[in-house]
Amino acid sequence: MSSSTRIIYVEGSPKDRGFSYGSSAKDLIHKNIEMYKVLYRRFAGLEWDDVKAEAEGWIPIIRKYDGEIMDEIEGIAAGAECSVEEIVALNARYEFSITTLSRRNRRECTAFAVTPDSSLIDGTILGQNWDFRSRFRETCLILSVRQEGGKPDVLMHLEAGTVGHKGLNSSGLGLCINALLSDRDSVEAGVPLVSVVARKILNSSTIRDAVHAVTRAERSASINYLIAHSGGEALDLEVTPDDVAVLHPDGGILTHSNNFLSSNFTFRDLGKNVFPDSLVRWNRMRRLLMGKKRLNVNSVRAAVSDHFDYPNSICRHPDQRAHPDDQFETLTSVLMILGEGRLYFTEGVPCTAKYRLLTVKKKSKH
Repeated sequence: MSSSTRIIYVEGSPKDRGFSYGSSAKDLIHKNIEMYKVLYRRFAGLEWDDVKAEAEGWIPIIRKYDGEIMDEIEGIAAGAECSVEEIVALNARYEFSITTLSRRNRRECTAFAVTPDSSLIDGTILGQNWDFRSRFRETCLILSVRQEGGKPDVLMHLEAGTVGHKGLNSSGLGLCINALLSDRDSVEAGVPLVSVVARKILNSSTIRDAVHAVTRAERSASINYLIAHSGGEALDLEVTPDDVAVLHPDGGILTHSNNFLSSNFTFRDLGKNVFPDSLVRWNRMRRLLMGKKRLNVNSVRAAVSDHFDYPNSICRHPDQRAHPDDQFETLTSVLMILGEGRLYFTEGVPCTAKYRLLTVKKKSKH
């Protein structure tokens, strides 16, 4: 597959960054909006005008949580010539999709972190296969953000029009994300978990601040954040609207997919039914990593290219029996070498696509 992922570099004030991003990705943002219009209508019975009206109620909550991120969202809207409500709706697509109807036929991701305790690597690595609907591959991009005010620079792979997702920053902190579902989830106004909270995590210089970014957010759904730092630490946050459970590496390895692993919750884990393959993927990824003598880009690629239980494998491929809107595949495999600020990503399934390399430079401390 030829290189096609757009890379956008932005800097300046939050609104200036947003405007530059919005104008540079205007075509992709509009295409993303058109695809979500169809998705919301088909799976949730929501018309776009209703989605925008609902999104309006999220704006003050986002602004209270982080005014600069909200300024950036407004800048994106201006640059892309969209309404602010439309950009908020894109950023809240995770919550809007957590409905009874949209739980059908969903497939999701496999993430991992390895710390020096494993003896497989000297530093800390973090990565995931990000699985989503096939047609959204064309609206993904890389966003490189140079920030002011003491915030680290950020490098992310995300959907056009959103402000955050998986990635790493110049302070050595990285983030991967997995969907989780519980019977406590609802479609109510809050802070968008997959984008705004993700960005707040990546705006953090320390794991402590990253955890606080999660715990202080007003939440209406469940999600999983796998966070690691170049200093040799990693932790996993299983998040519900009411609480957060923490998982730590075992033998220096931490893996996660789309079912809750903590026993501290008292709710029903819907992911076991919606993502039955999840029960296999997280443990298989752990075993595959443990089976390597040493971890590098090639050995990790071999693990994330695993096809056990194909097509619903770690390296996910479309199920041709499904409706075109229900085709899921690994849109990108991301690998981050945190101590070196390196982000490797594929354009498509890792079994055939090569990793591309981008870097974020470490900021000097004053």
